[in-house]
Amino acid sequence: MKTKLLSLIISLFACSLLVAQEQPIQKVDVNGVYLISDKMPEYPGGVPAMMKFLSSNVKYPVEAQKNAISGRVIVQFVVMEDGTLSQAKVIRGVDPLLDEEALRVVKEMPKWTPGIVDGKTVKVKFTVPIMFSLQKNSSKNVPFKLVIPNGQEIKNKGMQGVWQTCMVESVEKGYRLSLGPLLKFISVDNTFMNIIIDTNKMGSVILVQGEYELKSDSIYVENITKSVYSVFPAGVENEISVERLHDNLIKLTFKIPGREEPGVEYWYRVPSPDIKIMAVLFRSLWLINKLYQILCVVTIRILLL
Repeated sequence: MKTKLLSLIISLFACSLLVAQEQPIQKVDVNGVYLISDKMPEYPGGVPAMMKFLSSNVKYPVEAQKNAISGRVIVQFVVMEDGTLSQAKVIRGVDPLLDEEALRVVKEMPKWTPGIVDGKTVKVKFTVPIMFSLQKNSSKNVPFKLVIPNGQEIKNKGMQGVWQTCMVESVEKGYRLSLGPLLKFISVDNTFMNIIIDTNKMGSVILVQGEYELKSDSIYVENITKSVYSVFPAGVENEISVERLHDNLIKLTFKIPGREEPGVEYWYRVPSPDIKIMAVLFRSLWLINKLYQILCVVTIRILLL
């Protein structure tokens, strides 16, 4: 039975590929807005920056929390030639409370890097999913926060470990951290990997991986070998300035291609299992992730037919 089901799935997938190859992909809608561009629009700073914006700006409606309402809201909008967002609307909602909040946050986003076709900026339609997820043992979706002291002598200047992205707020005699969904695995074998945690507890996605070199206590270099980012593709060497605020808290500053303002990230070192084992595990998952991306692209193209 399993063999027959697998054969059926493969046959359907093969037929889908043939259909996708025979019919041209629609690139522009009836209003002249591009559905696919040579270079797709991008939030300033890429996916990590957008996740930080959403995590710090989305306000889970209290009424929705009381009624245990959660789910994924998909918002569609048009990135104009100048990078501003227009025509934002909910194309797949969950509840009016969550739909309204998702729409509000998208409308507050800063200008994007516009899409490009034949060297010219164009209007491009884009969709963003916004997840509202309640904690299992609580009716409130409150981000985990902790406070660590400042002014202490830095004893651990190594980079190895598992780091979690965070927002930092200076408070009396310390830093208050709000932990985010990104993890950076820095292994003792001079390899690194960034992944994003699915807030719905359904898994994680590998964003970038490569090798690193710690040139000094304040200079850390990432040589990217695989990446899903267009702004930091494979083959790029990213030199990063490291400011150590605590043994387990660092501030990273780096240049973003095409932007005058540097990128700034804060990372907190969290307790972790053996880094070598984790590195091997996630390297093996990279191939699965790439295959999944290919299937997603094929599916999107078929849906656009």
